[in-house]
Amino acid sequence: MQLLIVTQKINKKDENLGFFHRWVEEFAKHYSRVVVIANSIGEHNLPKNVAVFSLGKDRKSGRLKRYCRFWELFSYHHARSEAVFFHMSPEFVLAASPFLLSMSRPRALWYTHKSITWRLRMAERLVDYVFTASDLSFRLPSKKVIYTGHAIDTDLFRPADQSRPTTSHLRLLTVGRISPIKDLETVVRALAVLKKSWNHPWVLSIVGGPLIERDHGYLATLKKLALERGLGQRIVFEGARPYTELPEIYREHDIFLSMSATGAVDKSILEAMSSGLSVITANESFSSILSPPYFLEKRSPEVLAERIKTLAMENRPNIALRNLVSERHDLKKTIRTIAETLKTNL
Repeated sequence: MQLLIVTQKINKKDENLGFFHRWVEEFAKHYSRVVVIANSIGEHNLPKNVAVFSLGKDRKSGRLKRYCRFWELFSYHHARSEAVFFHMSPEFVLAASPFLLSMSRPRALWYTHKSITWRLRMAERLVDYVFTASDLSFRLPSKKVIYTGHAIDTDLFRPADQSRPTTSHLRLLTVGRISPIKDLETVVRALAVLKKSWNHPWVLSIVGGPLIERDHGYLATLKKLALERGLGQRIVFEGARPYTELPEIYREHDIFLSMSATGAVDKSILEAMSSGLSVITANESFSSILSPPYFLEKRSPEVLAERIKTLAMENRPNIALRNLVSERHDLKKTIRTIAETLKTNL
């Protein structure tokens, strides 16, 4: 039985999409053969029953050439597959529509974002299932939606072997792309409040970089704000790091901060929880997931600063938060649900 997967990128070290390498590994356990069509390909090491094909973005092929390559690859492998899975790309669903309409196969889209575009509306009509992490991760009303959790590799993202004393230097962390929607300026301003009101030693690591050109200006603004508030020695801008380094980065820290306003379940928060960190977030999608100590009803620097003080002395690793991820968002459980659902419609 063959599964066809269409995705943006296969690169185990990519800071943004490196996680999908593990998804493919898990899918390979449920199918005799998996074929992946990706916009670009980087470093990968997948099982022998997985074949990966690039559309050429990694070779800087033009858009028209990539579309022609997509139609060539998709038409051939779609005819030989029992099911097709599109990852986070309604555009690929639309591009494949002539083949989807002419040949019946179970087809599914994975989508986790609060935005509802015309492309998403059209794609939802063309697939049999929409898999998503939670009710706030897919805002388009649809009877096709199945909630699966966010597919976090809890074996990879695990706590450090030994607990850290709660009285030592507090290590704060945020991970993800540098963008205004992440509201990192609130984090910086909260730490300025903390610097004036708290003598406990602490440092913040900001791991991630801009993904698009306009976000470079936002990064410069953040660095300037940190210097103006006297936080040059307290905030470390680490830049983008390979996805393969993230598990160890999480284990080296104590509290994860996220003021993200994306409105979708943030994968990095769940990875931090799985790694045993305490978390503080104002992301609305976590209001029904986290208990009050970890969720901020009010998004403000003063409230965030006080919450950091409150959680500083918590025992770590935070096993309760890790267990929450293991129960609701485990990678193996999510992929098994998707695979079994697709197979029932054969």
